[in-house]
Amino acid sequence: MEMVLTSRRRRGRVSWLVPRRGDVEEGQLTFHDLVTELKRCFEPVKLEDHEGEFGYTDDAGREIGRVGYATNLDPVTAREAIEANVDALITHHDAWDFLHELRAEAYALLKAASVSHCYVHLPLDAAPFGTSATLATRLGLEITDSFAADEGFACGRIGTYASPHTREDVVSRLKEVTGATVRSWLYGASEVRTLGITTGGGALTDLVREAIALGCDTYITGESNVYMVQYARHRGVNLIVGTHSHTEFPGVESLCELLRARTELTFVPIHEEDFESGARSET
Repeated sequence: MEMVLTSRRRRGRVSWLVPRRGDVEEGQLTFHDLVTELKRCFEPVKLEDHEGEFGYTDDAGREIGRVGYATNLDPVTAREAIEANVDALITHHDAWDFLHELRAEAYALLKAASVSHCYVHLPLDAAPFGTSATLATRLGLEITDSFAADEGFACGRIGTYASPHTREDVVSRLKEVTGATVRSWLYGASEVRTLGITTGGGALTDLVREAIALGCDTYITGESNVYMVQYARHRGVNLIVGTHSHTEFPGVESLCELLRARTELTFVPIHEEDFESGARSET
């Protein structure tokens, strides 16, 4: 079943275009209004000060009513957003320029359909309602600290359980929360209490080491590589890996829940298949 958020109320760089008001009548909500409310969610951080981590385009300049949200911007999510009849799309990732022609196609699709787009990257990773914080909360953890600094943003969270959980239970919980394939290397304690979480691309031995130094017996992230697995085995810590996209999606949803409370808009999830693990959705 599609979950739609409604309100009862009243690394690449994007071309920075000033949102136009077009034929919008006074009192109606525009994409410019949505971006303004989005920026307020992150105060005192000023998103404009972080070029390449925040950006938007507005090719419509009209009233908006439905907003899609997803982790990634690519031709797949662009098409699904258009099919969902949204007026705008919010994503965590831009179609980064190292994706080459994929970037151009994604933006061409949105422009042709007059769908505006906004993305927020590192500021959302570090926000109290952001990617790591939301995943920790949905896993039932009490957040006690932050770590994993990146360009001045503390993107990771340390969380604890009030009582120990088995490591198998944590794996099961992550599967339930993300809806994605979860891989695990259970080299640590069979009962865990303190976890370090860096959603998305946290496959760095430095981050595992930092989490251990902060008392973690388990590390959760969205990607893996041979060196991180080697290091986890060497240090005797549990390593649990969802996918980059699905570990970060809850944070995008939390942002949209805040925006729903501030606006008269309807927010529609654009669910991405579990393509990172090789799993495909039924068609």
